[in-house]
Amino acid sequence: MGPRGGGGFGFLHMIAGLVGTVVFLAILLGLAALAYKIARKKGWVSGRRRPGHGPHHHEPGAPPPGPPGPWEALRILDERLARGEIEIDDYKARRDALNGTSYPPFHQPPSPPTPPGPAPDGPPPTREEPQPPVP
Repeated sequence: MGPRGGGGFGFLHMIAGLVGTVVFLAILLGLAALAYKIARKKGWVSGRRRPGHGPHHHEPGAPPPGPPGPWEALRILDERLARGEIEIDDYKARRDALNGTSYPPFHQPPSPPTPPGPAPDGPPPTREEPQPPVP
């Protein structure tokens, strides 16, 4: 024992207490960060930033940043119709082509296969109404 009866390890106990406190706080901080990460992944916490801060800020109503999408082509088409640059029929055809509801002339959908069997006699049927023979 030392002259004061403490055993001589007082300084080491103080260092160990300080190191233990730092380790304990580091573990608490790590657990809090892990809980926050899990909460964001599950959607319990939104990762939204304050308006005007960070690179993700854009005006309300503006298209999202990034490459233009099909909405941009439709917006331009609407503007051209409004300015009178294109006719309504042309507008409808282009809109249908952009939406995928029509086919360009060179990419028509395949026609149904003809049933097997003997070929019909005479010329193939047409859409025109038959005209009576001229005498």
